[in-house]
Amino acid sequence: MKQDYLASQREYAMLYPINNISPSIANLEGKKMYSRPGTTKQSIYALAAFILFVISSLSSYVHAGLLDRTGTMWAPYIEWTLDNTTYSGNPFDLVASVTFTHSDSGETHITEMFYAGGTNWKFRFTGTRTGLWSFNTTSSDPQLSGQTGTVTISVNSNPTIKGFVTTSGNKWARQEDENSPAIGFLPQFRMAFTESPGIWTPENIDAKILTHMGTEGFNGIFFFVGGRWVDLNSSGAVFTNNDPDLEMFQILENLITKTHAAGGVVHFWYSGDCSRNQCVQAGFGTNGARSDGEKRLLRYIGARLSPLPGWIMGYGYDIVEDTTTTDLRGWGNYLRSKMGWNHLLSARDQSSSYGYSFWPEADWYSKGNFFNGATYTDVAGVFDSDTSTPHSFDERWWTSRINENDQRRLMWTTMMAGGVSAIWGSSGTAKADPYVDPNGFKTYFTFWEDRTMNDFVRDNSLSNGYAIRSSNSSNFIFYATDTTSIAYNISGAPQNLPVIAIDTKKSYSEINLGTKPAGSYTWIPPYISDWAISAGGFDGVVIAPPTPPKTPSGETLLITP
Repeated sequence: MKQDYLASQREYAMLYPINNISPSIANLEGKKMYSRPGTTKQSIYALAAFILFVISSLSSYVHAGLLDRTGTMWAPYIEWTLDNTTYSGNPFDLVASVTFTHSDSGETHITEMFYAGGTNWKFRFTGTRTGLWSFNTTSSDPQLSGQTGTVTISVNSNPTIKGFVTTSGNKWARQEDENSPAIGFLPQFRMAFTESPGIWTPENIDAKILTHMGTEGFNGIFFFVGGRWVDLNSSGAVFTNNDPDLEMFQILENLITKTHAAGGVVHFWYSGDCSRNQCVQAGFGTNGARSDGEKRLLRYIGARLSPLPGWIMGYGYDIVEDTTTTDLRGWGNYLRSKMGWNHLLSARDQSSSYGYSFWPEADWYSKGNFFNGATYTDVAGVFDSDTSTPHSFDERWWTSRINENDQRRLMWTTMMAGGVSAIWGSSGTAKADPYVDPNGFKTYFTFWEDRTMNDFVRDNSLSNGYAIRSSNSSNFIFYATDTTSIAYNISGAPQNLPVIAIDTKKSYSEINLGTKPAGSYTWIPPYISDWAISAGGFDGVVIAPPTPPKTPSGETLLITP
């Protein structure tokens, strides 16, 4: 909503002059003042001043709450639009900041306004706490400075809507509410979009989300931006315009908000390979936030996109050839300073070792060089290489490198070895074609949606396959491929646990194995496949006394004392 421009008393008097002529009534509707016979000019001016004072007071009263808003936690974001008709120069260089302060906690978010075309400047807010927030604006431009208002935030009743992606040690996590620790979350990103701007319509974004997050189940979308930050139709990062492209940013925020509304996260690549003219140096002449053009872009990203939850950003691929740690520090530090809401940033290395040293200050450690996938040992080695920072494989694994069946198995491996994210693709342009058999992928995400925990630890001593358990042994996951049996030991459980099994190759369907007391068990499935067993409520609720194990038709349940 635009804020109406309020003229000062001096400006108002100049716009609507007072004329000392008959007849004897005041025609305020025509903006002219008429005097009674014999009325002095001084008395008319006094009356006019009083009227202007009343008008000004009423205007101040009417507009006092014009910028006040209400909203809900995490989404949708709240937006204000201000008119600025007097600014001259490059509008992307005008800096106006907004400080939001939470009344109870004192938490603050400082963001900038962004140019939105015409004479419009906008600013945005996402509530991270319920209750009353206040804000004020500051700028060297008087039309953008001195604006104040309040925002009242309430709980979001939509359980699909989560907060910002964050970390918990070397685990990925996501905010859920203001009073609880971030919940477990392992993003897996689907390659979804070609480089043709013509397909990035809202309708096609909806269709991609329906395919890749709905049918296939993914909880993340991958998107390579490159030079299109400033030129929607750029080839790689070859561009001459140094200003943010408003049409491209509209596409990006459509992708972010639609993916977030579906329960997912977008992984952007900021830049790319310089040898293919995909890096920022191709347009800005340098990187590391050294040029005015790149600083202008990073300010714009911070102002327009940082209030939106549901995205992270990697620097790109094959960047070790032309990008140094110093460059990454310059880029990351500058962008972080312009984001009012934190988003995770990283940069892919190209080493074959499990450790990471390319950009030590990265929010997660992004591994390249595993072109054809990773073994369980590889995933565990990467996960264990640093216990303070999450990890990812960002080489992009598509079906010509790893077939669908092996992708599905590797996805389970990334979770069972600790929790490492990755980028996945199929075939066709940009590897965005649908999977031939999406059922196993959908089953993976359905199974883990409410079972991903920040305190999972590996404990393969509990099974003849792979096993993880919560730190208090209240929840367990077991997984084995091409198996005729699964041994699962829940002898450390402090309570009775509900146990189910699923075939990870097929559409999601639970086999109820009953409620079990602590003990060691072996389950014989009805046929050979890749099976997973879940034991536990994954909600901290104590289970009722044990019931006899159910033996579904065609199965054998073997209990080992």
